[in-house]
Amino acid sequence: MADPVDFSLAKLLAGVAGSVVSLRFVQGTIPERMFMGIGGAALSYYATTPASAWIGIHDAEGLVGFLIGLFGMAIMSKIYEVILLADAGKIAADTWETIKRKWGA
Repeated sequence: MADPVDFSLAKLLAGVAGSVVSLRFVQGTIPERMFMGIGGAALSYYATTPASAWIGIHDAEGLVGFLIGLFGMAIMSKIYEVILLADAGKIAADTWETIKRKWGA
């Protein structure tokens, strides 16, 4: 039989709160900000327990979840900005040239 899903409302709310606070400092359209907020909350929900164990703070998962939601969303926002600024065609062409040089194709 499958294990039941370990749902924690406290972890979810902490991540959502961190993402909502972070929304104030993130630029983008309303849909972009909503998706970044959802991403920050999801990252927080799934990363809180491992991060708490890694840090060694098992009784403060709410705080860890809030911080991951806050900074996770900011990190995702910057990654999104870099993706928008990247010249995908040039990156693909350079990668292809490197592959051809390395394997002599």
